Amino acid sequence: MKKILYYVSDHGKGHTTRSIAIIQEILKADVEVIIRNTNSIEFFKSSLPDVKIVPGKTDVGSSIKKDGFSIDKIETEKNQVKWIQDLEKNSTVETEIAEKINPDLIISDISVVPFLVAKQIDIPSVAVSNFSWYDVLNFLPQDKLEELKIAYENADLAIKLPLGTPMNHFKNKLKVGLVSRIPSLPKKQLDKSFQMENYKYSVLFALSGSNFIVSCTKTDDVKVFSMNTKIQNSLQSTNYTNLINGHDLVSNCNLVVCKCGYGIISECLTNGIPFYYVMDNEHLEQKSISKELEDMGLTNQIMLNDINDIILSPEKLKSLKAIHEPNDVNNITKHLLQFIKN
Repeated sequence: MKKILYYVSDHGKGHTTRSIAIIQEILKADVEVIIRNTNSIEFFKSSLPDVKIVPGKTDVGSSIKKDGFSIDKIETEKNQVKWIQDLEKNSTVETEIAEKINPDLIISDISVVPFLVAKQIDIPSVAVSNFSWYDVLNFLPQDKLEELKIAYENADLAIKLPLGTPMNHFKNKLKVGLVSRIPSLPKKQLDKSFQMENYKYSVLFALSGSNFIVSCTKTDDVKVFSMNTKIQNSLQSTNYTNLINGHDLVSNCNLVVCKCGYGIISECLTNGIPFYYVMDNEHLEQKSISKELEDMGLTNQIMLNDINDIILSPEKLKSLKAIHEPNDVNNITKHLLQFIKN
């Protein structure tokens, strides 16, 4: 049986959820997958109970300020510089782990370490992501950026997802469509699961731990859900912060208000769900996502302070524009499986 070692960044749920979607498809081809990750182990165990997980830190992402929303460039630079300085040491340790697993292919979303490991043990490697750290961390010292660039250049292929940075530094790049998890239940069952019996409409707030408190107004036939968002008690929201199948909730809503991140926005788009997004102008991945959304005709960026001016009513929810993009997970998986055969 062929074997894939799949590295999933320790930064953000978007890496986790799209990796789950891809791995679920890979498993249908009777290929063994071993996951390397630290921050989403329980999430992976719940979603992929039969997949082996080897815990371990292989990536350092962006640091967030105390507001729970904005990027902290000073802290991010400090952590990233230390991480890049230790790349050789970390890749040596990682090589020993990979050699014991003996994979036929290494996939990374989107740590640079796996590409150094793959080169060391002479097996192919593929990047799957909507961005790279080389692109989004352009405020790092130039010598550190150059080290990231050189490490990424070891990848045999980069599968470039939409909604992100150019990733032009990869020598071999393949552009594909969006990938996200597919809803597991039909709408009637989802309505029952989310207790929609007394409501006609639903709105999800997913602001990723921001300190902002949602206190907009709503009509009685609208139900409010929360994922890692502070909601005023008067809105009587239902908290699903730790919901593993959050994509089911997204697919069943009439509106999602979220942080500008790949994971939840891709799930909105592939399910044709209207959404508003809040972004940090200092975060280059978010800026890239926002630019692509604007190019698609979606001018639905919203400022945090404007959220509470929204009146959640049938009239408002019916007027929202949605775009339905295809889910390209099958095509992406096909390319990966072809790559492993070659």
